[in-house]
Amino acid sequence: MRQLMISLDKKILDSASAVAKRMIEYGKTDELFILVPSFEKKEIQLSNTVQAFSTGGNKLQQLFRLKKMGLELIKKYEIKFVTVQDPSFIGNIGRWLKKKIGVTLEVQLHGDFYSSDYYKKSIKNRIGYFLFGKKNILAADRVRVVSERVRKSLGDLGIDARKIYMKPVPTFDLGHLVTRQVRDLKNEYTTFVKRFLYVGRLEEVKNVEWLIDVFGEIVTQRGLNYGLLILGEGSQLTKIREIIEKKNLSRNIICKGWADELQGYYSTADCLLIPSLSESYSRVAMEAYAAGTPIIMNDVGVANHELKPSDKVKILPINDREKWIQAIISI
Repeated sequence: MRQLMISLDKKILDSASAVAKRMIEYGKTDELFILVPSFEKKEIQLSNTVQAFSTGGNKLQQLFRLKKMGLELIKKYEIKFVTVQDPSFIGNIGRWLKKKIGVTLEVQLHGDFYSSDYYKKSIKNRIGYFLFGKKNILAADRVRVVSERVRKSLGDLGIDARKIYMKPVPTFDLGHLVTRQVRDLKNEYTTFVKRFLYVGRLEEVKNVEWLIDVFGEIVTQRGLNYGLLILGEGSQLTKIREIIEKKNLSRNIICKGWADELQGYYSTADCLLIPSLSESYSRVAMEAYAAGTPIIMNDVGVANHELKPSDKVKILPINDREKWIQAIISI
């Protein structure tokens, strides 16, 4: 079957990225045409069955070009199925295409938009997700969610359970993890008594600034020689580096940017920390769990659903500072 996917993820346009490689895997089942809104116009052949296109133009132009290019691709390749990877902005495009030309529409939810307090705070999110997003989900023929938490939130929203199906983001298996281990943090960072790890985007919702403040108290006020490695990129990267410098934590908190080979980090860290204010799933939690790494995380995403509390998994109330400090010290 030929599919048109509309996505906000610009990493699809980088053929070497993990996201692009995942699209290639999807293309082994269905012929896939992908549209991405972007300031730069591109066309990339990711494989024999996967093509990616970006719109070019400013924000307003991207909106109109998504409609125009989507319509052209549907007609040219006789596409019957459209999937959108967000219910809000590009969800509107999907609903328009369904109404205009009668395609089957799938809406994907990769965020916990409807049960997380984080997304209820801003007017922009309320309009995007609770006004337009809900309309787009109701108009969809089927809805993909990535976790049980998100499935439940749609039930609470009154969405017909019969059109909801769950398909988590793929993670690598443990065998792959063991054979590809490329580093040992205990040998690389010998000055630290314990080595903690954060992996993920550096955006406000990930709550890394709060984590730095908590970790700083453990290091400076409680005098523990712990190290925190931050692996990730995003709009807050520069700000986070400045905060680390300002708090004189550069010796203990190391912001390394993104790393594609995460296996060695997971399997040799003393603990993975997930301070997010909201997660739909949390692939890093599941990958670290597969590696046998202890995890401390807020009650978001897979917490208390796919991932249960245990000796190696501590699930804490969101932003409970003292419980986080005690949990980290107990590792």
